[in-house]
Amino acid sequence: MKCKICKKETYTETIPLCPECARKDVALEYVGSLHNGTEKIEGDSGLKCGLCSNRCGIEEGEEGLCGLKFASKGKLRSLSTSTRAALHAYEDPLPTNCCNAWFCKASAMKGTNLAVFYYGCNFDCLFCQNWQHRLINESNVVTLNQMVEKGLNDRIKCVCHFGGSPEPQLPFAIKFSRELLDRKDVMICWEWNGASSKLALKAAELSHISHGTAKFDLKAWNDNLHRILTGRSNKQTLDNFHRVWEKFPEVLSATTLLVPYFVDQREVEEIASFISSFDRSIPYSLLVFHPDYRLSDLPVTPKEQVMECFRIAKKYLENVKIGNIHLLM
Repeated sequence: MKCKICKKETYTETIPLCPECARKDVALEYVGSLHNGTEKIEGDSGLKCGLCSNRCGIEEGEEGLCGLKFASKGKLRSLSTSTRAALHAYEDPLPTNCCNAWFCKASAMKGTNLAVFYYGCNFDCLFCQNWQHRLINESNVVTLNQMVEKGLNDRIKCVCHFGGSPEPQLPFAIKFSRELLDRKDVMICWEWNGASSKLALKAAELSHISHGTAKFDLKAWNDNLHRILTGRSNKQTLDNFHRVWEKFPEVLSATTLLVPYFVDQREVEEIASFISSFDRSIPYSLLVFHPDYRLSDLPVTPKEQVMECFRIAKKYLENVKIGNIHLLM
């Protein structure tokens, strides 16, 4: 496997570029071949969806990039609305394996977490560790009332919205959370890519009210590399991180998956510096990668890469943890 640009050896059959060339502007020429449908982003034809940063232009008979929105009979329609969603919900005993469990107050509680796994996603990560979100036809379509009733169980102390990523179904997730909070004390948390176009602050406010968290998955710093890995820019994610910090700084946390060789100490240093520019105490988790989805030919993150990224992050931030560390054993 050789890089298409510099001809040096590279690491995976999926990405035709080495990590260095994947950071260059010329890498953008390869994004469309790695990620289907990118021509819909900021589309100037068809029906417009403004729910996330993609702002898809969707032609008649086609779907948006999330797989949930579609154009039919001249109207934009959706499998998910503010009162209906495509998801799988289940209870996990506290403390859970949540990325924020090492500092979240819910981990000290007795009871369960209601984990709400949303199908569909606005990103197309080659390394997706929860790629089953793409199997939308296998999802459960549930109503708002059904989910509120489920959430009212006395065992449930917190609700975690994740996926995929909840952005394409935020109208439902926010309404469900609000109605549940009106009827009981429960923590509302988000694990997302943070690239919603309008609703990030409304969601984060619910975490603020309930003493929950909003965990941003900061996948890469270099925007060209971010587009290679996810098919999307990271601009909206970084903008929303800033906006949430300005309004509800106490809910913020972040993670980065250490994709072998690609998301290395250079990426982590820029991300950690960005986070620390707001507050050095914001929790940051570095997650060890395991082979999956379209990068199943990569190894587990090399231990040397993990430890160097940890060392670099600690230069900028007070609260850094390595997640999935068992994979290094």
